[in-house]
Amino acid sequence: MAETALSAVADSVQLHREAEGPAGGPATRQHLHQAVDYYTDHYGRYAPNVLAGEIHRARQIVVDMLTQSQRGHDRTELRRLAGWLSALLGNLAFHCSDYPGAHIHLGTASRLSTSVGEHRLTGWSLGAQSILACFGQRPDHALDIAGQAHEYATTALHRAQITAWCELRALAALGRRSDAAQAATRAQHEMDAAEDEPGRFGFDRAEFHQHLAESALRLGDTSSAAGHAETAISLKTTGSGGWAAATAILARTHAADRNPADATALASSVLDTVPADRLRETTRQRLSALDREHQAARSPGTGSADLHMRLLALPAHIPAQRSSPEPNGH
Repeated sequence: MAETALSAVADSVQLHREAEGPAGGPATRQHLHQAVDYYTDHYGRYAPNVLAGEIHRARQIVVDMLTQSQRGHDRTELRRLAGWLSALLGNLAFHCSDYPGAHIHLGTASRLSTSVGEHRLTGWSLGAQSILACFGQRPDHALDIAGQAHEYATTALHRAQITAWCELRALAALGRRSDAAQAATRAQHEMDAAEDEPGRFGFDRAEFHQHLAESALRLGDTSSAAGHAETAISLKTTGSGGWAAATAILARTHAADRNPADATALASSVLDTVPADRLRETTRQRLSALDREHQAARSPGTGSADLHMRLLALPAHIPAQRSSPEPNGH
């Protein structure tokens, strides 16, 4: 039923386009905006490859409309919509370990949003590219992109997001402890002045504490990392992507404190709760890091061998079943 509801979104857009003609019209564009909102608000509800396939379908409609004669204002609106859809596809590609695809889609989103003056999307797309660089073990490049993203952060919430999501992570990866502490303080100040914003492009206190936890863990402050991870877990729905990420981070804090039994139990709870096709690459990497720490320990604890085998048995990510050409932006 859930996937039927998802496919109905792009179906509705296509029906309006058929009624208005190849170039679409106001109703088609309105339904495209509603589609973006639906994909954003229900991002964690669907397996990444399933959601990506439907977003590709919607973006294909936009690309087709851009090949038709359009008034200037309408063409700008379509390019803006293509930018938001591309950003979602970039994030989904990242969660499926498709790094080249993530680079392409996020680059498209950044280029289109810059060309139409959609600064919020430009900042978010740059922030996502910074995260991609961090997970690709390029923290210097990630920090540089985070600085670019900051130029488009115009509210307290957006500044907190870019600081905690991107800048702090890169600083921690580089071992710049003092700079990381200052960034965490700035992020906390901005977050205190902001209100949570739901959705994939938003930011909330659960995600904020998740990033603080992971950075503290990277810098060896396991007590602070555990506290922030527990806060993030308490603010998330069990089984959600954010819950899985924070739980994996908490598991790693237990491993760092030489408590392998609790670490293994938490990691196993993630695998027990989240279906393999919805387990994001970022969380897989955190669990794999925990597994490597177990394997390197003298006494990895009971259950670590079983966890190791379960991680080895995880199926490869399933790619999206559909694709759409990158919008040329013209």
